[in-house]
Amino acid sequence: MNRGKRIKPVVPIEYRLLITPKLKERERKIVTLVALRTMVEFTNFRYDIVVEPECTDRTLKFTIRGLRAPQVSLPGTGPAVFKTEYDGLHGTYNVIVSKHGKDENLFSVHISNNEIRLKKIPEKKFVEIVTKEVEWYEK
Repeated sequence: MNRGKRIKPVVPIEYRLLITPKLKERERKIVTLVALRTMVEFTNFRYDIVVEPECTDRTLKFTIRGLRAPQVSLPGTGPAVFKTEYDGLHGTYNVIVSKHGKDENLFSVHISNNEIRLKKIPEKKFVEIVTKEVEWYEK
């Protein structure tokens, strides 16, 4: 028995963050797609994640503020989602995901037109980061 040492509870992954290069066919240019989804799937509606995105210097920050019911009240199932695209990101960036401005996960990624490489991930995280769309959709 292990007395005196507390076993820290494992924090479940709540969100999956996708960062991937994407070809904009109409403009014929590569952009960086950033998409965030909940790991929980909802049965009544397809919710939106309310996120405040910031891009300054070499930092991408995403502050999660909560969920919003969809504008159209058609029923649907699936995760809550947020998506945005950025032009001209090249090089190493810090990616910060924050819940209500309190808990934060800090990642470091290297962005090029061909791929996104993870350079640093936090030890304790509520967000998992993926670089391919197929991984983003996995349950």
